[in-house]
Amino acid sequence: MNLLLRPLNDVNDVTWSIILCMVILLAGVLYYVAYILRLAFKEMQEDGQVRKQGQEGSIEAESRQCDCEES
Repeated sequence: MNLLLRPLNDVNDVTWSIILCMVILLAGVLYYVAYILRLAFKEMQEDGQVRKQGQEGSIEAESRQCDCEES
């Protein structure tokens, strides 16, 4: 049990397990933020394509109306 819960030899020494946990936590947070940003960017691209298609459809509809009015 002394191996698992042994006291530090030097109180001012670095606790590497805490540093390792913090590095793992930071890597996880960075991955999660990158995932959210990637998802948001993909959603913005899809939204832009839908808007572009919607504008093209409205332009075609307006040109059809103009053709009908001229006849």
